[in-house]
This record gives sequence, C-alpha cells and structure tokens, in this order.
Amino acid sequence: MLLDYQALGVNPANIGIRKYEGKNFTIGLMETSGYGLLQGMNQSDLSYYLSNEFIGKDSFNYDDRQKAAQFVSGNAIGLNIEIMGLGLAYNNDKIGSFAFSVKESIRYFMDFNNTFTDYAFNGAASNLFPQLITNSGDTVANDPNQYANYYNPMYGGIASGYNANGISVGTIVNNTSYKLNWTRDWTLGYGRKIIDIDERHSLYAGLAVKYVQGFGYVDISAKDNNLTGVAAYMPALNSLDSLLKINTASSVGNAYKSIGQGVGFDLGLTAQVFNNYRIGASLINIGSITYTQNVNEVSDTTFYSVKFNPDLYSGFEDVIKWKQKDNFKVALPSQFRIGASASLVNNRIDIGVDMVTPLNKQPGNYNTTAWAIGGDFYVLRWLKLSSGMSWGGNYASTSQGVYKTRVAVPFGIGFILGEEGGYEFGVATKDITTYFMNQTSPLYSAAIGVLRIRI
Repeated sequence: MLLDYQALGVNPANIGIRKYEGKNFTIGLMETSGYGLLQGMNQSDLSYYLSNEFIGKDSFNYDDRQKAAQFVSGNAIGLNIEIMGLGLAYNNDKIGSFAFSVKESIRYFMDFNNTFTDYAFNGAASNLFPQLITNSGDTVANDPNQYANYYNPMYGGIASGYNANGISVGTIVNNTSYKLNWTRDWTLGYGRKIIDIDERHSLYAGLAVKYVQGFGYVDISAKDNNLTGVAAYMPALNSLDSLLKINTASSVGNAYKSIGQGVGFDLGLTAQVFNNYRIGASLINIGSITYTQNVNEVSDTTFYSVKFNPDLYSGFEDVIKWKQKDNFKVALPSQFRIGASASLVNNRIDIGVDMVTPLNKQPGNYNTTAWAIGGDFYVLRWLKLSSGMSWGGNYASTSQGVYKTRVAVPFGIGFILGEEGGYEFGVATKDITTYFMNQTSPLYSAAIGVLRIRI
C-alpha cells in the first residue's frame, strides 16, 4: 500500500496512515519511472529490425518501406514516463496529515492500421494510388517494377500518385488512434482518521486538489471512415512530430511554456480492519483542463493526388488539414480504484490486490480495466524484494472485438537504511520476464527512487 506523498494519484486517504510511528516527515526527490510497450510485436523480430533493417540507414528503398509498414501495422505502441521531482509529507495524529508533490507525466499511444502505415511509409507509392503521374504529364501504372523506367528521359521521373475516385483521410486512418498527454501536476493532499472504532478498526478519508499544466495533447481517431480529433502543442514539441504537421502560433514566446491549465480532485476512503488488513477505494482525476494556445482541430478531407516524396511520412502534410481554434476543454483521465492489502508474519510480508477502471477514454488513461496482485517481502530489516502479476489496462488490446492481454511480472529491490526506515532507495521493472524470455508484446520498463528520507 502506498503511503505519504506516494498515495497522491492513488488514494489520498492513505496519506493519514503511518508506517513508522516515530517519523513525522517524509521527503522524496526524483522518483522516476518509464515503460515502453510494443503490443503484438515479437521480441526477436524487433531486435532483428532494429539492428539490421532500420537503425543506421540514411534512406529507405521500396522494400525497406514495405517491411517497415508491415512491422508497425496493427501493433500498438505505448510509452509512459513519470518524473516526481519533489514529494513531501507530514503526519500529525491530531490535525491530520498533508502531502505535496510535483509530477511530470508523458503518456503516448498509437495504434495504426495497415492502410495508414502503407501510406505513411510509402506516400504516393502506396497501394492507395493505382496510377502515377510523371513529370512529363503522363499517367502510368503504379508498378514498383517499372519505377526505374519512369526515370528515363521519356517520363522524367515520378511527380505524384493519383486516384481518380478520391481518397478521404478518414478512410486511411479508420479504426486507428493517436494519443498524447503531457502534463505537470502540482498536488496537495490531506488525509486523516475520521472514525476510530477501537484500536484495531478505523476509517480514513482523504482529499487531494491538483493544479494541472498541459504541454501537449493529441486525441485523433477515425470511426466509420470519419476522422476527428484535436491537438495542442507547446512550440518545442512541434518540430518533433513529423507526422501531424501542426503549425504552432508565433504568439507563444516561450517554446516550453504550458498551453493549458486546469484543476482536478482525488477522493478516497480506506478502512483498517484488525490492524493488519486494509480496504480502500478512490476516485482519481475528477476535473478538466482547458487548452488556450496552439489549439488545432483536424478536419477530414478528400484528395486525388499527392506528390511523390522519398522521405518517410511522405506527402502526409499535403492531405491532413488543421483549423485553429481559440480553445478546447477536455476531461482529465479519470479513474476508479479499489484495492486491499494485508501485513503478515510480523509485518515482514505485505500483500495486496488492486483494480483500476478507466472512467473515460481520454489520452493518458488505461484502455481497459487494469488488475494487479503483488507483495513486498522483507528478507532482512534493510532489504525488500517486490514482485507479483499485472494484466489488463494498457497491456490489453480489444482490436476487432477480441480481448487480448499479457501478464507482466514486476520485480523490485529496495534498501531501507537507518532507524525506522530513515533512508530508502531502490530500482524496479514492470516486467522482469521481458529481459529473459522471447515475449510477444515486450514491455521494457524501469523505475528508480534515489532519495527518500523520513525524519
């Protein structure tokens, strides 16, 4: 069970629960975690493509592009980075306990179909264009075997791809999604015991309020061949995205300035039963954020031709259209959480189960309900090992109406030094099996806490 400032974003009621009776203050710096999930990809194939096919190449020929498109198509990619720069907590049995943290969160998810990846990697050379227009003005068949001939003096090279029936962007990206959520949360929480039945039974309640700054937001998808979406970038992000081609406004002087602000709330309850057992439930991220700068809305368009370009994502900037908006308001990625924990064998073993259900489909939220079971084992007073299992959430896919997930096996090592946990540090991974087994949907992750002090 997470306590003190680590309970922020999980269950603020736990802020009021003490682990060490003699410690009132907890300070943490630079607690960092991150993971990358390559859903549906085979680990051996991934290693082969990265080492032999993609890395180090200055240009992609037609075969390279076909391989790249097939490799990415239908395989979701999820990235998540969280950096808690500062965490503070103060426990007081009479007035209640307080916690504060500053956390940077970057969450990215994309899931593209074969039509989109074909177009993204091949542009005018994709199968969407049955014909090509050469620089001489002739219309010829889109036949890769004839590309070399099209560059003879008669044709003068390929100018563009052509489809006489027209193509909508929504058709290209149908049943795909592209999401980004980059925020910084300044969170203040309060928790305390509200009911004390006896020495072994009590109820804790907590509330947290957070000021949220937004630095990047993208939510683009297509259903029934209809493209919809909004995006807002701080200027520093624009140059990184060669796919969306969003033009940022020159009025934003600071390239790293937040472009959205909002407020959110967390509510939680935790019951302590027979001292060693706890059951908790919470609502997280109830609120919204409004983006007011560099705001754009995508519009679906139909096009007939696109210029031939040897670069990756060739021609996409010619067909995707953006319309600037004054602002847009979106909900925070809200969640309902419920969990239980137990301390056993004189508190040498802590075990727990957790369920997290997303309450909306906002970028940064889980795709489906997430489940976890795990525990901490104190091998020695100063050495803690952690492991368990987790599944669902962003490890799961529901493509084509079929639910598929994988089981991750986290593992961590923690060191507790000084009297009553005066100093802690540790490292962990969300899935230790990725590094030892040839997994489908490998999950590369790491977490580190370098400075956690109790006084």
